Amino acid sequence: MYNSMTEITSPLDQFEIRNLIGINAPIFANVNLSLTNIGLYLTVGIGLILAINLIANNYQRIVSNK
Repeated sequence: MYNSMTEITSPLDQFEIRNLIGINAPIFANVNLSLTNIGLYLTVGIGLILAINLIANNYQRIVSNK
């Protein structure tokens, strides 16, 4: 049985951009919106950076507010 998700034919297959969620809207001039694996990684990374920034930010206070 051939499974394309587990068989790696070249080392560059790990960098393949895959559509995770796609929306085709022919009403709005054939708009194609899709979330790819790269977009998901960027969204998670930005979310983590913002969360760490909000947790670490003391809003310029010398003494922490308990």
